[in-house]
Amino acid sequence: MTSPRIQNILIVGGGTAGWMTALYLNRFLDPSQCRVTLLESASVGTIGVGEATVPPLVGFLRLMGIDEDDFIARCHATYKLGIQFVNWHHGDDTIWHPFGHVGANIVEGLPLFHHWLKHERAGHHPGAYTSYSLQATLGEQLRSPRQLQSGTVVTQSGSYAYHLDAHAFAAYMAEIGRARGVQHVVDDAGRIAVDERGFIESVQTADHGLLKADLYIDCSGFSSLLLEQTLGDRHIDWSQHLFCDSAMAMPLPRDEFPPPYTRATALSAGWSWRIPLSHRTGNGYVYSSRFISREDAEKEFLAHTGTHPDEADLRHIPMRIGRRQNFWVRNCVAIGLSAGFLEPLESTGLFLIQKGVEALLDHFPDKAFAPSLIRHYNEQIGAAFEEVRDFIIMHYCLNQRQDEGFWRANREAELPARLARTLEYYDQTGIVDWEHNMLFADASFYAIATGMGRLPRTHHPMADFADESRAWNFMQTLKAQNEALARSLPSHGALIDAIVAQRQA
Repeated sequence: MTSPRIQNILIVGGGTAGWMTALYLNRFLDPSQCRVTLLESASVGTIGVGEATVPPLVGFLRLMGIDEDDFIARCHATYKLGIQFVNWHHGDDTIWHPFGHVGANIVEGLPLFHHWLKHERAGHHPGAYTSYSLQATLGEQLRSPRQLQSGTVVTQSGSYAYHLDAHAFAAYMAEIGRARGVQHVVDDAGRIAVDERGFIESVQTADHGLLKADLYIDCSGFSSLLLEQTLGDRHIDWSQHLFCDSAMAMPLPRDEFPPPYTRATALSAGWSWRIPLSHRTGNGYVYSSRFISREDAEKEFLAHTGTHPDEADLRHIPMRIGRRQNFWVRNCVAIGLSAGFLEPLESTGLFLIQKGVEALLDHFPDKAFAPSLIRHYNEQIGAAFEEVRDFIIMHYCLNQRQDEGFWRANREAELPARLARTLEYYDQTGIVDWEHNMLFADASFYAIATGMGRLPRTHHPMADFADESRAWNFMQTLKAQNEALARSLPSHGALIDAIVAQRQA
């Protein structure tokens, strides 16, 4: 016997999390069978950072039927082909985390990494592992991943991402969502009623009375009005693993030659981001208040950016690092900051929103709210948060900076068991055995590990039976092909300007 279907969904909270969730559910749930309503307060602001993204957003926009060039023009977006980490290893270095494969999936029966490692160990000077990445090559040359009217292997595979203006993106999603039938209520949420089973029954609003639904989605940010404040789900603190708990942000004028990548520069107690948009440059400092005061962090950040204190427009952002114990409790699901927050080092904020709503559709309930669905959803989203956490920790724990304090503490901190096992296996075999691998493929692991000088004891045994000269020739040919393609493409800034001009014409 089947239970009645979900007929009404109420999303509490707007911003990027609320509107991405609304747009996705409205796209795949028949509006005549299930109504999606979003309740958004006019008086509650949004964080408005998270201006860099990862490749799954490309698929999200395509799935929503959103034209990429329109999105770029409307959201002041630019392309992102990866992240450049400056001064993270010894303090005088540059490490790339490019998106997509490095080289080819398989070369002579093995991932390129093992051939690269064999040549590196033999003293053949193959260059950095990431020097075989097309995206890193494009980034080094400040090139775009496409022509104005045609794509490349990068855009065809979707192995790229974007920088975007977070406020403009939320407004853009809201405009599309309303046009497609999402019910938008602008009002303040008041008392939240719970029935005798502990299910949310209604949300009182100031001007629109009681709003009732079958399924409630908590997109209310760090406050978590529904899941934490009403249903009592606890927050799991991860500050013992990730020390940064504060941030400051400051806009600066647009770069003359905006790069197609995010730059993350290590500072004394954290790192500074630099995100190129089409109309300005986003800058900020993510730091640990255990190792630097707010005043000293401001001084260091302003000195880093070359900004006079009188000209600084600083916005301070407290960060609560961790996740929910449960992301779904009874008839309520938390998505966005209400589900958890991890520092934006790998730009995963929008991915975790996207993952949350996609998994919700995979586990979409009826009014019986089967416990098995809820349990599996919680396990899957918990695993996604843990994967992101562990990958971020890798950047810190492998550093070899000589600084006392923050960097040394990160190097000496106890690792989560999952990450410790993965690193130990990699050290012995060169194989990456991520437990879930939802976002970061092996090439991402290799990029950070090799950039930090963490090499396994030996290459894979099969590399000794491969045709060594063929593998070497392939690697050199690959570099030459990447260089040639990069030279044929326009500069990143020129392409973005052409897209914006075309859309404004």
